[in-house]
Amino acid sequence: MMGPDFRRRSAFTLVELLVVIAIIGVLVGLLLPAVQSAREAARFTQCKNNLRQIGLATIQFHDSQMAFPPARLRSRNDFDENACENAQPSWLVRVMPYLEESSAASRWDLNAPFDTHASPLREQVVASYVCPSRRSAAESVIPSGTVESTIIYGCGCSSTERVTLVGGSVGDYGGNHGDFTGGSWGDEQSYWRGGNGTGVIISSRPRCRENKPTGWIDKIRLKDVIDGTSKTALAGEMHVPLDRVAQPPENGPQYNGQDLMAFARIGGVGAPLANGPGDDTIPIIGFGSWHPGVCPFVLADGSVSIVDNLIDTLALQSLCRRHDEYDLQPLPQASQSGGDEVF
Repeated sequence: MMGPDFRRRSAFTLVELLVVIAIIGVLVGLLLPAVQSAREAARFTQCKNNLRQIGLATIQFHDSQMAFPPARLRSRNDFDENACENAQPSWLVRVMPYLEESSAASRWDLNAPFDTHASPLREQVVASYVCPSRRSAAESVIPSGTVESTIIYGCGCSSTERVTLVGGSVGDYGGNHGDFTGGSWGDEQSYWRGGNGTGVIISSRPRCRENKPTGWIDKIRLKDVIDGTSKTALAGEMHVPLDRVAQPPENGPQYNGQDLMAFARIGGVGAPLANGPGDDTIPIIGFGSWHPGVCPFVLADGSVSIVDNLIDTLALQSLCRRHDEYDLQPLPQASQSGGDEVF
């Protein structure tokens, strides 16, 4: 008669299992930063590609229209003959045909107010306008509604008002409007008035006929970029604080020409680069990214430049101004063309 089978079964003890789990946890902890770093590197590459595409589209616009697009239409004096604007679409609409968005661009009326366009058009998200480090396409639309808005006056003081917001898509890249030259006091010299911007994508006075825009007056051409296209910013990533994504006024509808900071920014003395998304020390009209330590720009020659967040403000000002380096003398007014061109 055979005896009982005393074969021993192999198995993990509780201690061994806990040791294995601990080792796996340590390995995951070591691997996770590397994975996150790789993901951010991929997102950063996509962001640079977006800026490159925007830059090339804007240069193609220049080649077609013999001028860079205006950031928006804006009078220099609210009561003169060139004061017929009413929140027409921003420059991001004008360059759409060169980003393979001709179908959408054809439905926009560049001389009609933003809010007269249908909501699907206002809310269209262009992939090249979204930085993947900051948001997804699904987080790039503000619906219409009543919101609280912070109004900042020329004195530097502010107030909060409830306003009716006409919704639309939001983005992460702003045209280079220049610097604080002229101040922001609301008079004819203010940097945000038509023709006063020192950058490349600037506000322009509308050309008016029967109190309606038919084109734009203040045209920036390649010859106006005195510093050279390889030394002058065309567009860059806009500073949007961590908790203000898709929230006006820091990140309003990008096609609405009334809201300059939604699609154009300035840089230099008084407007340094933001040192990350948590930086609340700079004006909301400045540039800044969510990429660690740096902010990408596309230059006026179509190349992409990576700028350290701690760049000297005078160097940043030189990058954002289209005239000679560190020379802060007033610029001649942008070129004006005759005729009644409609663009």
